[in-house]
Amino acid sequence: MADSRTGTSETRYGICKVCWAGCPVEVTVEDGRATRVAGDRASPIYGGYTCPKGRAMPEAHYSPTRVLHPRKRLGDGTYIEIPMDQALAEIAARIEGIVAEHGAEAIAVYPGNGNLTNPINPVIGAMFIMAMGTFPDRFFSVQTIDQAGKVIAQALHGRWIPGPQPFSTAKSWIMVGTNPVISKQGVMVNPGQTVKQAVKDGMKLIVIDPRATESTAHAFLHIAPQPGQDAGILAGILRVILTEGLYDADFVAANAIGIEALKAAVEPFTPEHVAQVAGISAEEVVLAARTFAGAQSGCVVTATGAHFPLHGTLCEYLALSLNTVCGRWVRAGEPHSQPHVLLPDVAIHAQPHAPYQPWDYSKTSRINALPQTVVGAPTGTLPDEILTPGPGQVRALICSGSNPAVSLPDQNRAGRALAALDLLVAIDVEMSNTARMADYVIPDRMALETPACSQFSESMKYYGIWTGGYEQPYAQYAPAVVEPPAGSDTVESWQFFYELAKRLGKQITYFGNAAGTGQHWDKPPVPFPLPLDQRPTTEDMFEAMCAGSRVPLAEVKRHIHGNVFSELDLTVLPRARDCTAMLQLGDPTMMAELAAVFANRGDTANPSAEYPLLLIPRRANDMMNSIGRSNPKLTGRRTHNPAYLNPADLERLGMASGDIIRIRSEHGEIKGVAEAEPRLRPGTLSMSHCFGTNPDEEDDPLGQGGCTSRLMDANAAYDPVFGQPRMGAIPVRIEPATIA
Repeated sequence: MADSRTGTSETRYGICKVCWAGCPVEVTVEDGRATRVAGDRASPIYGGYTCPKGRAMPEAHYSPTRVLHPRKRLGDGTYIEIPMDQALAEIAARIEGIVAEHGAEAIAVYPGNGNLTNPINPVIGAMFIMAMGTFPDRFFSVQTIDQAGKVIAQALHGRWIPGPQPFSTAKSWIMVGTNPVISKQGVMVNPGQTVKQAVKDGMKLIVIDPRATESTAHAFLHIAPQPGQDAGILAGILRVILTEGLYDADFVAANAIGIEALKAAVEPFTPEHVAQVAGISAEEVVLAARTFAGAQSGCVVTATGAHFPLHGTLCEYLALSLNTVCGRWVRAGEPHSQPHVLLPDVAIHAQPHAPYQPWDYSKTSRINALPQTVVGAPTGTLPDEILTPGPGQVRALICSGSNPAVSLPDQNRAGRALAALDLLVAIDVEMSNTARMADYVIPDRMALETPACSQFSESMKYYGIWTGGYEQPYAQYAPAVVEPPAGSDTVESWQFFYELAKRLGKQITYFGNAAGTGQHWDKPPVPFPLPLDQRPTTEDMFEAMCAGSRVPLAEVKRHIHGNVFSELDLTVLPRARDCTAMLQLGDPTMMAELAAVFANRGDTANPSAEYPLLLIPRRANDMMNSIGRSNPKLTGRRTHNPAYLNPADLERLGMASGDIIRIRSEHGEIKGVAEAEPRLRPGTLSMSHCFGTNPDEEDDPLGQGGCTSRLMDANAAYDPVFGQPRMGAIPVRIEPATIA
């Protein structure tokens, strides 16, 4: 490699950390600056794949709008740059004052997807709150307004330790509200090609989604229901399988209980009932059931589209139950479908972790009396935790890679809450919506400026089916590719929490290699108290993160392009003789919720004459929530989030693509830009989340887009366990609008 001081260029290798896929990249570095990012063609499994967001990393790193020095808000709303030490000292002093007057419960942390640059970041944020003595009540995260139902359902059903059957060789697959070709969820490695190849190899892919997404391009069957009806469809599929005797009775007898309760609960969900309620055909329900049950292998998976309406936990539970009744789990003697490399070296047996109750009603939240759960504080209540006076009122909030000003449901209320705080700190790389409201903005380091390893992607498998993990024993480590821009004063998010705790006299303990979640552990984490006399390096933290890994991190580092450790024995062991755990098919809470879904014909929001459309979420290939909204390479075509409608709806309403429209719900309104999408079910409106301006800023539908969270009421309807408000299947109407 050439010395950057000579003015020549060189190629360095790294890992893209814009999302959880962790694609290996080759980076052209000129004079110490990254100038080009492409997929690493030498990667043994990714095949040179990258997405537009990954290829645009240089433009993000060297953006003229990037925050490179801490900023302090003055009384007139303007900002000045101050040194990092001063920012830390002032923030620590203000936190000390707030704690002295109001107690430690007045301090909260909210990490977001910006932390994907380093998985240690949110963990240390959580450990900071633990050091303050208020974990988990004051640790809010995006998990409880996205797919918390995955963890809750897995706890109620039990977790099959070797995991689901692999996608690459499956003969059937049902995707419910997920679009991995764009989101990368479940298929992290070159998703478009992976889906195409699986179908070519004989998979019958079934997609349940109101939109013919990119993942339906090769689908055997696409079912396009009314939004919010996924639970009823899954119950109908289960009914066909159970009544026709298509399930794996031997697997169920050996590994599960509660099948009679499940049979009784799904009995009312006849194909005809499901078809009438969901707006599909009875034949589609029967075909999906017989296709899935009749195949040799496969899986049912859910994602955000199924979890944004109110029955995400039930949808996930029914998906788990479908996989169990059909025996769609890896068995003894088969290869482990989610093998450990940088996770601990543990024996993998063909058996479950037992179900457990993931909530505790003896410890309830101040707002809505929600129980304490394994997924942390209910983020949907955060604005009210700030606005509601009394003991425990949140008065200081540290946002780490999160943007609650546009992500929290009910943007107007969230905006009032953020403005009411005594202290708001935003750790970010841009003056995001939240940063523009913050008292201090702390400049974070970006993806190419920090080391990376694949352990995070490997460990995501513990958070529910199809959240992450590799089907092959693959691992990669990459050092930082470039330094932050010369003269900058940046810090990694975890380092900020370390320095803040140190100034507050708090000891942070990191728990390395967390091989599990909730009460389901393959191996308990290893405590690693962070020394107060000298801050560890990120490499030190990675060593702790990978403590006890099956392949030592030092060995993984030898392979700059990543490596498939094919010499590892992946054979799943038989059920241990002392294992008495059984999967639960008839959890009473889930069966009661299913009964309510039947009685209320979906128990979800329905369109009406006043609000005839249903708003549903979507992901874009050039954005990740609010990440990328200011990147010129990603926003060359547009910077806003179009309001997609079926052409028939546009014609019926006398509108056309490009029209500025007003979108109204019972709760609020925004402006958007109409765009026709024939692949979208009539009667639906599809928009991406996390766009738009702040409530005190002028609407900008053609520029920053519309903030869909203004259309959501955080307190009208919410999950009774973890408090996620309804964020999908929102009844809306549209009408022409003008820009003042």
